Formats: sequence, C-alpha cells, structure tokens
Amino acid sequence: MIPAKKIKVRTRLSTLAFTGGGIMAKDALKRADTAIDGMRGPSLAAIDEMMAQMDARFGPAAAGREAEPVDDLYILASGIISLSACVRDSGLDQGAKALCDLVDLSEQMEVWDWEAVDVHLSTLRMLRAAGEAMTPHERGAVIDGLIKVTRKRIGDPKTLAQST
Repeated sequence: MIPAKKIKVRTRLSTLAFTGGGIMAKDALKRADTAIDGMRGPSLAAIDEMMAQMDARFGPAAAGREAEPVDDLYILASGIISLSACVRDSGLDQGAKALCDLVDLSEQMEVWDWEAVDVHLSTLRMLRAAGEAMTPHERGAVIDGLIKVTRKRIGDPKTLAQST
C-alpha cells in the first residue's frame, strides 16, 4: 500500500487573509451603511411611485381594477420589498411581503377579496408615513394584523399547504 501524500495548496484567498492590509469589518459595515443611506432618497421616491401605481390601479377608487392583472400588484409589492433595505425599521418590507402573500394565496385558493387588498394598501401607506416612528412591537402588531386579515378573508396558508 502506498502512503497518502498530502499537498498543501496555498490559495490566493488564504494568502490575503493572513497578510496585512485590507479593511476592518466594522469599517466595512460603516461604509455599507453610508452607501445605503445615500440610496435612501431615490429608494423612497421609487417606493412612493410604486405605491401610487398600486393605488391608481388596484386601490378602492381605481376604476376597472377588476380587469387589472393581479400579477402586476404582486410585482409592485415585491419591488417595495427590494427597495425597503434603504428604509430600515419601517415595516414596509414586511407589509409588502404580507401583500405578496395575500395575492399568492388568493390565486391558489381562487378567491379574491378587494376589501382585504384595500386593507393591505392602506396599511402600506400608513407604514410609509409612520412606520419608522413606531416601536418594533407596534410594527409587529400591524404586520400580525395583516396576516390575520389574509387568514380571515382568504384562508390559512398552513391548511392550504397541508391539503396539496
């Protein structure tokens, strides 16, 4: 039997990890925060535009909202989720996710409830206006309320997963 021969390979990454220089993690995090803060204004403007589109096309005053493709509502809400990284601690990401869940579940259950959509849109507007001023507990209660609206008006996603 031939004994195993070990070969030590030095990768570029391991070389860089053990040489001086580079940036401290805390400094990298500060730079990232600064970069995110710089994108806050444009992100808020884009979120406001998406919310205006949702209101215009899917809101309670939207004429012909029943004819609008609900996939577009999902796309707009998921866009808000993406941009919410620049609006920390507002609950917008969770509120938009709750709206995506409502649309998903509504399509799966083949049930559509405009009043539930209206509640979600209204709550998103409220989170945009006051979410950052709320405590984490208050924001959590708002998001829990959206989940309850979906369960009451459309159904429980847990039971849907069990039945399929």
